[in-house]
Amino acid sequence: MSKQKKILNEALKLEKNEKPYAIATVISVKGSSSGRVGDKAIFDEKGQRIMGYIGGGCIENIVSDIAIETLINGIPKIVEIDLDSDTISMGIPCGGSMSVIVEPHMIDSVILIRGEGRIVEVLCSMAKLLNFKIIIHTSKSNIHSSRSNEELYPDADKIITESLKVEEIDEKINYFILATHHSDDDKISLAAIKKGIPYVGVIASQKKADLIKKYLQKNNVSDSEIKNLYSPTGLDLNAKTPEQIALSILSEIVMLDNQGTGKQMATAEKIDQS
Repeated sequence: MSKQKKILNEALKLEKNEKPYAIATVISVKGSSSGRVGDKAIFDEKGQRIMGYIGGGCIENIVSDIAIETLINGIPKIVEIDLDSDTISMGIPCGGSMSVIVEPHMIDSVILIRGEGRIVEVLCSMAKLLNFKIIIHTSKSNIHSSRSNEELYPDADKIITESLKVEEIDEKINYFILATHHSDDDKISLAAIKKGIPYVGVIASQKKADLIKKYLQKNNVSDSEIKNLYSPTGLDLNAKTPEQIALSILSEIVMLDNQGTGKQMATAEKIDQS
């Protein structure tokens, strides 16, 4: 098996196990260098080299730090390495230079959607298009539909139907959307925030959202924790249909994920769509 195939197989294994990793590839070399163009190495989120070779220890240490950085911000980076340095930190000078591109491969963010109905169905379909991992927590039988949960949510990665509390779900949840409209939505929101979920979105009227916030405050939820409650959830699109409501919710999530402003592109300044 070639070196490249071994790298690809290891990457596939990491993908299957939902482990983040970065691939470093030598893209140019000038002068003397132990690394060659095309050499690759895989690094984990702690900067440890898992497999491959891109050069000596001094090169690996520099790229290791960059790998950690890219796996935090998700942005690929090209690093220029001077191998003709006289500083002790570079070890024995090789007399050349090289460029290495470090490409992060992040695990998909997880959206937990609790509830049933058309909004949940559309949220599931749209979230899949955005490459989220989707967990649906719903009832075993939907009284509003004759279809099975598998038919209602074909894009879900996991469907939970047993009576399970949010804090008992054994997954790292990035986004939680509550679409139940039940009397215990305040208690579920509290449990989700205490679990440490950074986005707890509750589909609710402004009046109900205010009641949920008051409940959280009465239960000693700090101001910083309350900021993780997004209710009413979504951007103000004046949404009227389930499809529009789902779009507004996922638009808010994308905005937060990409640190966007939510402003209209035509009126926002310095926006590059190239």
